[in-house]
Amino acid sequence: MMESIYIMVYRQIKRFVRARSRIAGTIINNVLWLLFFGLGWAYTLRGQQFQVLFKGLDYLAFLLPATFATSIFQASFMGGISVIWDKQFGFLKEVLVAPAPRSLTILGRALGDSVVSLLNGLIMLAMGFALTSKLNPLGLPTALAIGFVMAVGFTSMGIAIASSMRSPEGFQLIVATITMPMTLLSGSMFPLNMTPQWMQILALISPLTYAVDLCRYYLTGVSFLDMVYPWLTQEVEILLLVTTSIILMIIAMRMFEKTTIE
Repeated sequence: MMESIYIMVYRQIKRFVRARSRIAGTIINNVLWLLFFGLGWAYTLRGQQFQVLFKGLDYLAFLLPATFATSIFQASFMGGISVIWDKQFGFLKEVLVAPAPRSLTILGRALGDSVVSLLNGLIMLAMGFALTSKLNPLGLPTALAIGFVMAVGFTSMGIAIASSMRSPEGFQLIVATITMPMTLLSGSMFPLNMTPQWMQILALISPLTYAVDLCRYYLTGVSFLDMVYPWLTQEVEILLLVTTSIILMIIAMRMFEKTTIE
């Protein structure tokens, strides 16, 4: 049974490694984002008043851990669209008729895509360490673990959505509708403690909010959620993130077991 998980993990990683254009596109997009958005706003939001706003951090140090999390978040949904592509090219039919349980097959697929998403975030974080000295390298292992847990959850969400769809265009439209508000509400670009109350409440619904805050805390030592909600400690955030990822994984397994090829 474990062999079916390993095969799917290996397949998804090998697909990514072989897709040189995808790797190049990932690196180029990350570089452009940091150069034009990260450095642009870092030079704009300079001064003592902004350091107070960002709890002693400059904007680049505030942004980079969150960019690590959001890049993993956005890459994770590629696991869903690849399910639709496999439907169209016939590979999924072979997976569905294989003797291995579908739940283990999709688990392996989700884990493989999660590793790929984590590599995408790691590229972004490596550039972040090159741009600023205010990131704590001792927090890197914990941030990577958080990124992987988050990737499993959002990859599972993408697979669950794609399992009932046939159109890549429709999937991309749904994903865009989901990712934009979640990214803006995660506190990745501005401190949540400065936002309206209704926005803070909506942010608590999204697991991405906890992933961003945790990555920022372990890489810079600063958390912005505990200012608003003192009960929301790092242990509670980790528990919420892990629980959400497990629930999304179970949903993806159930949805994939009902998948049919017409």
